[in-house]
Amino acid sequence: MPEQVNAEVAAQKQSWASKNVKLATTEAEKEAIYRLRYEVYVEEMGGATRELGGDTTKRQARDQMDETAAHFYVSQKGQVVACLRFNLRRDCPFECETELALQRFAPAYPNHISMTSRLMLHPKLRGSHVVMELACAAFEYGIRQGVSHFDFIDCHPRLIPLYSRLGYRIYKSGFRHPKYIYVVPMVMVGGDLEYLQKIKSPFAAIAASLPATTQYRDMLLAQFPDASQGQPTSDLEQSAFWQLARTRLLDPTATIEHVSLFSHLTEEQIKFLTSFGHVVRCKSGDPVLLEGDPGREIFVILEGSFRIRASEDKGSGWMYKPLTPGDIFGEIAFLTNGLRAASVVAMEDATLLILQGRALTQLAAVQPKLAAVIFRNVASIVATRMRDSLQF
Repeated sequence: MPEQVNAEVAAQKQSWASKNVKLATTEAEKEAIYRLRYEVYVEEMGGATRELGGDTTKRQARDQMDETAAHFYVSQKGQVVACLRFNLRRDCPFECETELALQRFAPAYPNHISMTSRLMLHPKLRGSHVVMELACAAFEYGIRQGVSHFDFIDCHPRLIPLYSRLGYRIYKSGFRHPKYIYVVPMVMVGGDLEYLQKIKSPFAAIAASLPATTQYRDMLLAQFPDASQGQPTSDLEQSAFWQLARTRLLDPTATIEHVSLFSHLTEEQIKFLTSFGHVVRCKSGDPVLLEGDPGREIFVILEGSFRIRASEDKGSGWMYKPLTPGDIFGEIAFLTNGLRAASVVAMEDATLLILQGRALTQLAAVQPKLAAVIFRNVASIVATRMRDSLQF
């Protein structure tokens, strides 16, 4: 099977717009990709403590899905600096199939679905157009295979805005990936040109070569009705999201003793802030954060409750009181640019609004007065929790 896949890859003629993106056809190219993964995931992000399947001698990170994958990469000065992997389910089983609920996509499952994964970039390229070029290359490749009706990703919360912009939708609750962190299942619906054009996805021009159809979108929404509600709409007044958020986030009783992230903000300011957030659902018992995880997202609780757990060397057990709607977590890593300082576990089925750390930081340039209030509120929350933990 790997030989057949390699032959198919070698036969492909590159037609996507960016000539920076290459399709790996040699073992040397693939090994360079695996080395970039190792550098980013193991050495930079501390992935050595998790089940990775990395080779510390060769400094490579690879797994079974690599054998049948199409590997896309960008190189600079002879060094691979960005990569992305694309797999067809007909060629090999996918990781986390149960968590992704892939069987519910029958009859497209198993032979007409794909997975995009292992996006890695050199630190200097993060936030650049290279990510979009890689994604477009993989998307066009998938279309030309002519067999994928749904493309899946298990998405890092930090990348939800990127993949939402491309046209992927959150369709079910998140889960703890055995090799990585808490991830959010997202899916791209093949042939849904109407949706791609509506959100101005860069994929729309590529998808125009496909027959437009709502068949697979209808299949998705029949199985996962929440797939249409993952991102707040611009018309928040009419959305179910805003009806939920306004009762959770507006806090007219806030005092110096109890400050929330949205204290002292007007309804219009909260609408603006939440407009670039994403709603994610999680299950009771889900470890949404583990101590040592990377990431700067702030999580706002809309429904449900969570507990913060300290590590053994800090005195094992639950810290603080339970976190409830309106509370936040993840604020320490947001402020320090460090790793997660503690673990956070859902105590019941819950709903979160994820705010991206980078977007909050950039808010200072766009809305400095609003940013000042937000940062003051975060500082007050941190100080209050520290006071409570020390029992001042």
